Amino acid sequence: MRSSSSATGYHQGVTTIDRRIPLNVLQTGPSRPVYATGPRSLESVRMLRISVTDRCNLRCGYCMPKGGVSFQPKDDLLTPVDLAKISGFAHRLGVRHFKITGGEPTVRGDLLEIIQRIRALGSSDISMTSNGLQMPRLAASLKEAGVDRVTLSVDSLRPDRYRDITGGGRFDVFQKGLEATAEIFGTVKLNVVVMRGVNDDEVADFAGLARERDWTVRFIEFMPLGSSVLADGDPDQYLVTADEVTSSIEAVHGPLDPLDASADPGVGPARLLAMPGGRGRIGLIHAMSRPFCETCNRLRLTSSGILRSCLFDGGEVDLMPILRTGSDDSEIVDDRAFLEAFTRCTAMKPDVHGLRGGRAMSSIGG
Repeated sequence: MRSSSSATGYHQGVTTIDRRIPLNVLQTGPSRPVYATGPRSLESVRMLRISVTDRCNLRCGYCMPKGGVSFQPKDDLLTPVDLAKISGFAHRLGVRHFKITGGEPTVRGDLLEIIQRIRALGSSDISMTSNGLQMPRLAASLKEAGVDRVTLSVDSLRPDRYRDITGGGRFDVFQKGLEATAEIFGTVKLNVVVMRGVNDDEVADFAGLARERDWTVRFIEFMPLGSSVLADGDPDQYLVTADEVTSSIEAVHGPLDPLDASADPGVGPARLLAMPGGRGRIGLIHAMSRPFCETCNRLRLTSSGILRSCLFDGGEVDLMPILRTGSDDSEIVDDRAFLEAFTRCTAMKPDVHGLRGGRAMSSIGG
């Protein structure tokens, strides 16, 4: 069964939520030390990552479970109206960063409507992650609908290896998507999951892209989630730490200098470095070797309506009962119920996430 919800607080300066709500009676969530005010208070939540589907047109081993994928029935997915209700509440809390994820979000037919509804909420930053395959067809429409920027995921620059990693994907199709994204959005972020013995010998090649273009190339430490194909043995065998990545880049391109986080748009966890003599930036996401849980500023929403506090650990709250209390077509929601759910979920953030997550990345939204 999905968990019920409860809560304790809200953002400073929110004027649209009735402050007469007796918040003191809502303190039924997990207790935390008084000093743990950072990621466990709603004031620190700056981003909502929204998975619009658990489906994808690729089959990367670290994302999709081994032995096949059991997708959510389409009738169980959040509708565009549902997503507007949840995003609208987050916006009223003060959240201004929305990340559209999947699975692969471009396989959802009503993606543009979803983005338009979120954009209509008011001033916000809307970004999207994608494997890029549909971007030649969709990039311009996504920009028009309200997407500010796109992050593309790619783990090899070699066609044969790309095909193996993605379960049959074509690198030339990705290249066309990358070119279309760069043309429409101007700048691009690339996410590269570095895996020992798989693609770690391409780190310097990827970094070279940030020398040539005004792009951010972000290297992500391998994270064992669910029953991913690559992690069936010892997941540590695939881990290439951020420090190792840095050494590989500097051995070829020279010393990397720290950059302030404001050098890149968004509020992501990447540690930024300047590319020597380059136009772009290097990003390091070191979730395994140096977890950044104490500064985590996001909540995750699955395509079936589960609000999650952490990519790895539990802390799930089901929003469907709130969404289904009234008319499905109505965009009016009970802020009290959402406040309870969001605050309870935030309070469940772990001190430090576990070494292995229990759910596949495709079902969580990354």
